[in-house]
This record gives sequence, structure tokens and C-alpha cells, in this order.
Amino acid sequence: MALAIVAVTSLAACATQKAAEESNATLSVLTLNLHTYQEMRADDPQQADLTLEAAQQHIEAYGPILDRVAAGIAELDPDIICFQEVGEWAGASRSDRDLVEFGATGSNMVRQIIERLPGPRYHVTMDWSHYGYNVWLEGSAILSKYPLLATGSRFISHAATDPLESWKARNVPMAKTAVPHIGKVTVFSVHTGWWDDPEEPFQEQYQRLLEWTREAAEPSSITLLCGDFNIPAGTPTYDYLFDGTNFADAYLRANPGGMLDATVGGGIDGWEDSDRGQRIDYILVNDDSLLEVTRARRVFTEDYLGRVSDHVGIYAEFETAKAR
Repeated sequence: MALAIVAVTSLAACATQKAAEESNATLSVLTLNLHTYQEMRADDPQQADLTLEAAQQHIEAYGPILDRVAAGIAELDPDIICFQEVGEWAGASRSDRDLVEFGATGSNMVRQIIERLPGPRYHVTMDWSHYGYNVWLEGSAILSKYPLLATGSRFISHAATDPLESWKARNVPMAKTAVPHIGKVTVFSVHTGWWDDPEEPFQEQYQRLLEWTREAAEPSSITLLCGDFNIPAGTPTYDYLFDGTNFADAYLRANPGGMLDATVGGGIDGWEDSDRGQRIDYILVNDDSLLEVTRARRVFTEDYLGRVSDHVGIYAEFETAKAR
């Protein structure tokens, strides 16, 4: 009799555990443009002339902003984070950059943020695209709570665009991971150029990115494109993101009335001629995945977590359709 009770109890425990696991089939994602140490401009207007000592002082003074980013991550506790405009001091000599891996120095913004988080919480891959503001290496990064199964990076800008000379060069990192109860997820941290740029048009960069997503895709896997697309929502150019691409706008799915919820204000770097805020930061998910967005919001705003950049972040939570 006692054995029967144990058996029933064990079955009940298994059923409870299974239900708990299914209810936890969730995925949370954050994307944020960090603005390459520019929220506090360096004292010297010619940043290319910064000495190592002056750069270190600037990075140290930037500490409260990085503290705020880390505190926000600790509160949101996202499974995956995508950063763009990750700054790292490059120094005076550009010719030596191929000798130093991006992220290897303490000035790297992602390293600075991770050092402020409690414990070894994230696996990281990152790469740089170009020189930002003449002296900072500027790149993108992917952080995952779960081990990275594969990583890579690829320039989606024109082959002739030299990252040492042109700030329009764009390099996108990719990572694959496996999220418990969700499955394999392929993530791209995206920072593209502008629609009508005569040298680096968005259309060409986006098509190269889409080609890469098709190469990287696996059967029944989830693909996320997260970042700063420099394409305003609610415009004909916005439609280009989705026409025939099999991607959906997670924020809009969760907020049907939020098409024009701005992620940047007017007159920011790259949008100096704009006099109004625009939504240009997105989390895109492949429409044939099992993921359904349950919540999405703007974060690192004046009202929530505090401003840390000229962009606000986007945070989204997903569930698998079978778990709902």
C-alpha cells in the first residue's frame, strides 16, 4: 500500500514538475544602443586627440551611467541582450587594431557593464564595425544566459567600405544558443545605415543580412533580429522590413497602438534634421516560429530605469505557443 502511495505521489510530482516546466517556456530579450560613451561628451571637442589618461578619466566619469545599465539588466533579468554602439577606446594608432581583439581591453562598454553585474551571468560575443567619433572602436554585442553553440560576425556594408576609414561600415555579430523549454535561438545584433544613403543604402545592407539569416537558419529554430535599424516606423520604408521577409515586429504585436512610440528623440546623432521622435529600434522574430510575444515595452526611459543613451531600450517577453 505504501509503495502505491509513493508511486502515485511520484507521478503527481512529475506532473507538477512538467506543468511548471511548461509554464516556464519563456524567453526575454533586451536590445539597447549604448551610444559609444557619448552621453557625457569628452572635455576635448576633438576626441581623436584624447590621451590614454584623458580617455580613462572619461570612462571613469561615465561610471554612473554604466551602473544604471547594469542595475536595469539586474531588474529585467533578460535571457538575451543585444547591444549596439558598444564603445571601446582605440588609442591614437589605428594600424595596430588587428593585433587586439575587440572586447579585450577594460575600456569596452560591455566589459564595464558585466563587471557591475552580480556573478558570471552571461556568455558574450561581440565585434566592431568602425571608428566612432574618430577615436572609439564601435561595435555590437550579444549576451546570453545560456552557452553559445556557435558565433560569427559579418559585414553587411559594401565590401569596399573600409572600417578603418568609414564610420558607415556595419558589422553584425551572430550567436546561436539553446534556451530551456524553448529550443534553439539564433540572434543577430543589428545596426544598419539609412534608407537613402548614397554610399551605404539600407536596402543593400538589409538584403545581405537576410541572406545570412537564411544561411544560419535551422529547421524549427527561432531567429531574432534585434537592434537599431535607422528605419522609422509608420513609413513606407518600415514596410520594407517585412515584405516577403517572414519577420514580425514584436513590439507592435504586443502594443497594436504603439507604431509611433519613439525610441529616439529629434536631432540625435544621425538624425540631426529630424524635429520629432521616431521608433527605429526593433526586435524582429521569424513569423513561422512557435514564439508569441506576450509583453513588450520601452525601457531605460525617464520614467523607467533612467536614461542611459540617446536611444531607449526595447524589452520583450515571449512564450511558446504550445505553452499557452
